[in-house]
Amino acid sequence: MRRSTLVVAAAMVLSAGVLPLGSAQAAPDPATGGDWTAAPTARPTPPRPRAVAAPKPAQFALPTRSGTGRRIVYSERTPQHVWLVDAHNGVVRDFAVSGRADWPRPGTFRVFSKSGYSNNPRYGVTFRWMVRFTFGHSAAIGFHSIPRYYNGKPMQTLSQLGRPVGRGGCPHSADANARFLYSWAHIGTKVVVVR
Repeated sequence: MRRSTLVVAAAMVLSAGVLPLGSAQAAPDPATGGDWTAAPTARPTPPRPRAVAAPKPAQFALPTRSGTGRRIVYSERTPQHVWLVDAHNGVVRDFAVSGRADWPRPGTFRVFSKSGYSNNPRYGVTFRWMVRFTFGHSAAIGFHSIPRYYNGKPMQTLSQLGRPVGRGGCPHSADANARFLYSWAHIGTKVVVVR
């Protein structure tokens, strides 16, 4: 009698839909009327670690005798180029620029002022992200974006970067590089000009 009672009780439990403890089936969902046959909920997979991008190698080798410490190195030799160098002599970023082949003279300078927007009425141009480090014949010389005439036309094309097509002596670069240099350089940052 006892055995038949247990069998009947077990049959009633199963027919009522009551699950034994430790069952892998999903709990009923009241919104759908309770589905006892749903598959078990999958355990979420842990997030994968983000890949860290390795620094890009410099396009051109950093010139020898270009100083030490955190600095900006500007080569007036064609193709004209700039390197942003950290305190451990690692190149943070490098890119083509266009300035003049003969100005400014080679030497070591310091950034003395910055402005997000500037102009030069003598040439009728405006430009962004100016980082001044020395003086020319009639105005300050600094790194900045490719100048635009007052009508909006750029003074030079991106394909001309690397060639000495500048007029006043400022090295021009693509907008993204000019903006990066502007945020990376501080007042007092060393600038080394080489040929």
